[in-house]
Parts: sequence; C-alpha cells; structure tokens
Amino acid sequence: MLRSDLPIALPMMQAVGYADTAGVDCDQAPADILFFIVPFKCIVLLAGLLVTEACAGATTTPVMKFDRRITAGSDTGRGDGDIANFILGTTAAGKILYDKAAVGTVLMPGDEVVAELTVRATGTGAAGHVRPFLLVQYDPEVMANLPDMIETT
Repeated sequence: MLRSDLPIALPMMQAVGYADTAGVDCDQAPADILFFIVPFKCIVLLAGLLVTEACAGATTTPVMKFDRRITAGSDTGRGDGDIANFILGTTAAGKILYDKAAVGTVLMPGDEVVAELTVRATGTGAAGHVRPFLLVQYDPEVMANLPDMIETT
C-alpha cells in the first residue's frame, strides 16, 4: 500500500526521439517530448528539470512547459504550461530547475501531463539537455469513486 505522505515521481514515456543518455535534447524542433502517466489520484508537489548539459543559444534558449491533459491522448481542454513553465536561459549542468506553480493541483487517473519543448535553443552555441520529472503526493481514494478506473472482469 502506498503511503500518502511520501513524494512519488510519476512514470513517464517518451513521445519523440529527442532523448539520449544525457536526457531531452533542447536544440530540437518544438514538440511534445514525453508524457507523465497518472495511474492514481494524486496532488502535484513540484515539476522539475535536471540539467545535464548547459543550456545555451545566441538567438534563443530553451523553454519547456508541462501541460495537463484532462483526457489522456486528447488535446481537448489541454492546459498551456499550467503544471510548469521553464525558461531555461543559460542554466548550467548539474542544476535542478523546479516550478511549484501547480502545487495542490489534483490529478486523476486518466489525466496525463505532457512535457512540451516550446522554444528550442538556436543560434551559435545552441545546446542543452534536461531530464524532466514530476513529483506528486498520493491521494488515497476508493477505486469505485474514480470514474476513469474500470476493473476488468
């Protein structure tokens, strides 16, 4: 049984091939990069990015947003940076950027959070790699009270 007082990192899956051993490459074309799967009712604590290669770009530096989808796989009602909005600037490797703007937001099974690269690093010295994460707190609930949880027979 999960304890409700411990932070949990939500599982994620990659959407496009922008990741390598250093993490998400921030000088690629803007796109939905990965999805955080919401398998239980939970409360957002913080979103974060571990920088593994210094972010840079003479013209633009990377921007990544975490958007809430109220229905997994559907952009209907999708947020725009409502979970997090990271302006990476020239952040050095080894730093963790975090955003607590959505602290207290309740996520339900069937939701998902999309990590979207909205601005790529461009210009001379364009670079940057990050490893996104989303920490939540488990919110105990009876399965019968979760409308998108369906037990198979």
